[in-house]
Amino acid sequence: MTIKSAAKTYKLSRKTNIAKQKPLKPCLKMTGKMYFCLLFFQLLNLSTLVFQFHLLYLLFAIFVLTLQLIVHVKIARKSSHTARYSQLLESYTLPKVLPSWLVLLLAISGSVGIAIAGQELGLLLSMIHLLCFAYSLKMFEIPSRKDLYQLVVLGIFVAVSSLIFVQSIYFSLAVIVLVLGNFMILLNLFAPTMALSAQTKLLAKLSVYSIPFAIILFIGFPKLSPFWQVPSVKSAKVGLSDSVKIGDIAKLALSNELAFRVSFQNKAPAHAQLYWRAMVLDDFDGTTWRQGKLSSMPSHLQVTAQDSVSNSLNNLNNPNNLNFTAAESRKRPAMVELRGSAVDYQIITEPSFQSWLFALDFANSDQGDVGQRNDFSLFYRGIVNQTLSYQVTSYPEAVLSAELTDDVRASSLALTSANNPKLLVKGQQLRRLYRDDKQLINHVLADFNQNDYFYTLQPPTLTANSLDQFYFDTRAGFCEHYASSFTYLMRAAGIPARMVVGYLGGEFNPKGNYLSVYQRNAHAWSEVWLPNKGWQRIDPTAAVDLERVESGFSSNLMQQQADLSSDFFSAQALKSMWWYRQLSMQIDAIDYQWTRWVIGYNAQQQSRVMADFLASLTQAKNLFYLLSTILSLTLLLFFLKRVKASVKTNDKIKDIYLKTLALMAQHKLIKARSMTAKQFAELVTTTRPELAENFTIISACFEQLAYQHFDDELENSVLNGDCKKAIALKQKLQAAQKLAQGKQIKMLQRSYRQLRWTLWLIKLGIKSK
Repeated sequence: MTIKSAAKTYKLSRKTNIAKQKPLKPCLKMTGKMYFCLLFFQLLNLSTLVFQFHLLYLLFAIFVLTLQLIVHVKIARKSSHTARYSQLLESYTLPKVLPSWLVLLLAISGSVGIAIAGQELGLLLSMIHLLCFAYSLKMFEIPSRKDLYQLVVLGIFVAVSSLIFVQSIYFSLAVIVLVLGNFMILLNLFAPTMALSAQTKLLAKLSVYSIPFAIILFIGFPKLSPFWQVPSVKSAKVGLSDSVKIGDIAKLALSNELAFRVSFQNKAPAHAQLYWRAMVLDDFDGTTWRQGKLSSMPSHLQVTAQDSVSNSLNNLNNPNNLNFTAAESRKRPAMVELRGSAVDYQIITEPSFQSWLFALDFANSDQGDVGQRNDFSLFYRGIVNQTLSYQVTSYPEAVLSAELTDDVRASSLALTSANNPKLLVKGQQLRRLYRDDKQLINHVLADFNQNDYFYTLQPPTLTANSLDQFYFDTRAGFCEHYASSFTYLMRAAGIPARMVVGYLGGEFNPKGNYLSVYQRNAHAWSEVWLPNKGWQRIDPTAAVDLERVESGFSSNLMQQQADLSSDFFSAQALKSMWWYRQLSMQIDAIDYQWTRWVIGYNAQQQSRVMADFLASLTQAKNLFYLLSTILSLTLLLFFLKRVKASVKTNDKIKDIYLKTLALMAQHKLIKARSMTAKQFAELVTTTRPELAENFTIISACFEQLAYQHFDDELENSVLNGDCKKAIALKQKLQAAQKLAQGKQIKMLQRSYRQLRWTLWLIKLGIKSK
């Protein structure tokens, strides 16, 4: 029989046997322990995104996890307690929870539902829901090892996706630990016999190896802007609003959420100078202050020189996605005189899902994604949906708009007399009494200071937000009460005025040398325009509660804030303890440095770093240091590789010999423990001469390795006699061994393949023994 005909006969008989048998579906066997781990980690992975999920998907995910858990518990209850415990350790075939047609129907209907909800969710959240939906459904379809692998990888993607929304260092560390836990499941899958300590050690080793590559990619890999905006719903907006009613900021002052953090390049200004401008509200309908049309559009800013300081700010254009009308898009000249020294600082703002930014007056930023409106407030060209870092230079002594245009003057004097007629009359009376604007302003401030006006977070309720009722009757309010009534009085007296909202002060953290500004620091003040002096900041709050401006919340206001806070457990006594404050500042400082150097490392900073790096390479000294470092690392890695290779060569020879023994055992050629390698080779040569050629080569190499230690001892004994020839001989032997090692391994691998091929042909009957 020829080899060709024998192969055809074998194939025909194999097809016949397969045809008689029913096709078997691949079934994955898994221990109960592994099954519980999958359910537990699916719960943890999905919990990282729980605040981003739609209610319907959240209910579906809970249903899937509960159903899977119930099915497994039922399997465990079929046996006794002892058997149930052993079930967690023994492998068994996974049960079919839902039929395939139902899983397919759920997949189609769920995808359609996510597509329909995409308008509300937005692109990013739709993709997140689709990913998590596939992750939940995959639990019902795990027929093979590759499906289990896909399930675990999906879980890793879900966990990492949560970093899009929360990027604090502590949450990031928790996600990293969770990802490592998912990798432990994969190690358990592919190396079930490996000890837990060995798995942990291997995972830690691989993680350490990945750190240098991660750092290089983080610093040098191009940072591309995402093609999504998150979220798209208006309800996500937090913090200040572009419309303020009486009492709005008092409610915001109850929040302890972080608004932004500031790091000054030099010494920080005094607390009374920390007025963080956000928006100018110059449109008042009698009850609500809004951002007017003239202040909603950036303009061309012309800056004149004084005291040898000159700067030109040009072409700060409106972002396309703000959708202003043609009437609003007219550019208005605004004159700014820079005086005094500049203050440089970096701001890291939290996501507000708004477009405005925060800065001290007069602010300027060179970043391309930061613009400036003609009311001197900064804005972001987009939506601040992630932590944002930007550099600002401010000139606190600058003169803003020494000359006022007619349309700005008109908008700053506009009044609605129907809601507050008494204040209107009061302003007109003051104008007749005081022809000088400064004297009139001082009179109103003195009136606030000397009469029974109170600064409180619990002001009496006003009828239709009436400023008349506050000014003449209740006389108790928060910053927006005083700023609103003061601005209205100024307009009634013929002085251009507008209300500004933002934040006042902040809390200094000496552990990190930065300032934290919280939502409770929200504040409102007024700006009045005076001839040749431009816009001047006037804060009526200082006339009522000077401590609020000079140092922050007074003890009375802090107590009110604690009493009115919506927190279930405020822990006010704990927060007042020294050790708690120190610990909180240290934790916050660590998070700030993470946010500043990692989260705040944007595309512009990356470009600056790479440009500085390339510029430094032009210097011969730095280039020499770089090349020396690269050469040293290369030599070190080459040396370590050679050392490892010399150690691994012996291991490879042993591995090939052990694999050969296992292969021979499958064909009933078993080596007895009492046999030496040479004796077993003689036995194979005698009983199976067709295998002798390849097996003898493998056995001889292993035998040479086995007696290598004896040769070393013999040489050492000669060396103890101080024989120079023995030293030279040993060096020559070592050099010859290194040259022969590579060829020896290749020869062994070739012999093993030929031996395996010969045994396979014999098994098929193609080759005779």
